[in-house]
Amino acid sequence: MKNKLYRIISPVTLLVVLALDAATVAYAVFAVKKLIQNVSVYSVLFAIIDLFAIVVAVLVSKYVVSQGIVFGDETFEFTAHDENNVFNYDDVENIKIHKDTKASLKKNFNDRQSQVIITLKNGGVVTVDIGLTSMKKLKKIENEINSCLLYTSPSPRD
Repeated sequence: MKNKLYRIISPVTLLVVLALDAATVAYAVFAVKKLIQNVSVYSVLFAIIDLFAIVVAVLVSKYVVSQGIVFGDETFEFTAHDENNVFNYDDVENIKIHKDTKASLKKNFNDRQSQVIITLKNGGVVTVDIGLTSMKKLKKIENEINSCLLYTSPSPRD
């Protein structure tokens, strides 16, 4: 099985990153105009700072777009987490998904985040918060993990 990536991009995070990228481009246009109008130490410094801002914007955008779940031959990995993010199919007993879909004006974004609850064969339970996702995307993730679990589970003759 090839490595398959399911991207998980929160709509709020995507909007914030797009807004920051747009602000960086506007800042660049302003810096170039000032540099053309008057070449001075301040306008050159302004353009250099904007160059760094563009590099940071590209790196942050690349990082946000590359987040998701990678399904490999023997493991699946939640790329947005720093530790305890790789699970071996042989170690997983089952998974459940959870997303609060009840209407409420009191709940904030954290209460609406999707969760993948992984029950391990050693009795441990790991809950992985994958952020704001659609129920459709969450079901696709559940189906992919379950199909990989069925694919890698030992046959009764083993």
